[in-house]
Amino acid sequence: MTKFGTIMHEAEYYYQRAIHSQDKEKPEKILEYFDRAIAAHPQYAMAWNEKANFLDYLGKCEDAISCYDMALKIDPQLSEAWFNKGLTLKKMGKEREGIDCINKGIDFACGR
Repeated sequence: MTKFGTIMHEAEYYYQRAIHSQDKEKPEKILEYFDRAIAAHPQYAMAWNEKANFLDYLGKCEDAISCYDMALKIDPQLSEAWFNKGLTLKKMGKEREGIDCINKGIDFACGR
């Protein structure tokens, strides 16, 4: 297996651990899994997106926005990240900016 293949395998392993973790009462462990996935493959846009979702769930909206921005820097057409960022912005009271992001997410999801 190539070094890149091993890195991707490691990243996917920790990503899946975070996604399927039953440790909701231990958010630091879930964040550690996301961080390990991202450390193994920093260009893993979905890991950034899901980490942002979890940060939003924890009420850490500013940190979530930073992670959505990283996901979108890696993959500017990642519709899920646009949509999720929009929901977080709306939660933060940034209605217009949130709606714009949600609409971008919908556009990318529809292939526009």
